[in-house]
Amino acid sequence: MNAKSDAIYAMAKDFRSRGVPLDGVGFQMHINLSFTDPKTLSSFASNLKRFSDLGMEIHITELDVALDSADPAGLAAQGALYGKVTQVCMQTPTCRVLQTWGFTDKYSWIPSHSHGKQGWALPFDADYTKKPAYYSMLETLQRP
Repeated sequence: MNAKSDAIYAMAKDFRSRGVPLDGVGFQMHINLSFTDPKTLSSFASNLKRFSDLGMEIHITELDVALDSADPAGLAAQGALYGKVTQVCMQTPTCRVLQTWGFTDKYSWIPSHSHGKQGWALPFDADYTKKPAYYSMLETLQRP
């Protein structure tokens, strides 16, 4: 939660109280490994919950987790974070959509945007090989 999400929440709450037909909210999720901080993850979960408590349908859109390199430790941490974001969505009663911003690193926007300083942000690598992120999301989705 931050000033931007607080403002969107206040606006959504106001609209709902005045009968404006606002039924949902989307969360763009262009993140990196700093999002693994427990306080950040807790804040994210709380933010989704408060919108859910308003009766808003939640869509997580454009999810990607940028890395500084494709080393095994970074890919494992990325995979764990994809799993945690998936879990938060699944634990939020009105979270209906979790969508990545593409699926393969081959066509990711991250390297051009970061001038080659970051990349490897999606569940499949540039050769369409499944990365730990894919398996982490799948495992999380398969839990009862």
